[in-house]
Amino acid sequence: MIKRVKNAIKNIIIKISIVMIFLWSFIGTKGQLIEDLAVPVGIGYDLEKRNKGDVYYSIPIATYISDPSGEIKSEVITGRAKNIGETRGKRQLRSEKKFLLGLEKVLIISESYAQYGINNILDILLNSPQVNDRAVMVVCKGKAEDILNYKIKGYSNAADYIESLIINSKYYNFFSGEYNFINSITRVDAEGRNLVLPYIELKENLPEVTGIAIFKGDTMIGKLDLQQAKIVNLIRKDSGGGIFTIKKGSKRYIDYETKVKRKVKCYKQGEKYKFIIDLNLNGTVASNELYENFNKDPKVQKEFVKDMEESIKKTCEDFINSTKSQYKVDFLSLGKYAAAKYGRHTGVDWNKVVSESDIYVNVKVKVNAEGRGEY
Repeated sequence: MIKRVKNAIKNIIIKISIVMIFLWSFIGTKGQLIEDLAVPVGIGYDLEKRNKGDVYYSIPIATYISDPSGEIKSEVITGRAKNIGETRGKRQLRSEKKFLLGLEKVLIISESYAQYGINNILDILLNSPQVNDRAVMVVCKGKAEDILNYKIKGYSNAADYIESLIINSKYYNFFSGEYNFINSITRVDAEGRNLVLPYIELKENLPEVTGIAIFKGDTMIGKLDLQQAKIVNLIRKDSGGGIFTIKKGSKRYIDYETKVKRKVKCYKQGEKYKFIIDLNLNGTVASNELYENFNKDPKVQKEFVKDMEESIKKTCEDFINSTKSQYKVDFLSLGKYAAAKYGRHTGVDWNKVVSESDIYVNVKVKVNAEGRGEY
């Protein structure tokens, strides 16, 4: 019953949006009716490599269309060509309706495309004033077209589901929820920063966030799993919420649900840089099967705080030390702090500087609630 009500509300919202587009298009200078429009809600980016090194771009677009009876339907239309701009013309040859940009919700880039470089995506979208610059950007395993074509129960289109998936990811695993097009532009072009995007794949009949894609410039250079992504999200910037666990057996563990505030300090000693990341965590104990008398004995709480601080500090510093030499990229965006303090546009390669720097993490844990008691 509840699911039917939710679906009915969702359909009403879609129809209201279509009516608004109709009014805009009817009153506007072009005066086109809604029946003549295809409204994109998701854009995919795939790459097809052919003989002799030729590359073809395959750009699927998930759209809402209105048929003559007034029913709103969803379909995916793909354009293929030797350059990304030409795909628009190829796609229009397969649709009897005009594409109306501005309401797209997600931009899904296949891993192979991201590894080839996304600069032409950013360029063509930036030069299209109608494009929604708040559309969510993600990288996917396999083909973006397969993701957009995937049918998800309760959703008219996979793009709607993926938008909600990414926006609400900020509540756990420390995702920031700021993975939109306009932010991606600033990350790629800004000094001392690199782009990081959520990585999704189809698992158990649903698109699922399984990690993050890390970039150097406009090119994807690696993928981190969800546990590694959690650490990057934690120390990269002030982020959403998440859970840390101290576990000493299948039945002995404690879960700490927290939010984090980050502060970065940068020092220069000769030609070598040092970064100190201060993490202030403030949260609650969600579950405790490890510390006895936790709610009654302040000494036990102090022991937990000390153990959690040491656990998070070790996890962060071990991760940093292993990955900075592996990727040699400043995916923590520490270079922007050094550039702000010691000067911008000096020709310094901040990826190289940060990967050769000493990076330390200080952690302060605060417990502001211990639950309703021990069971």
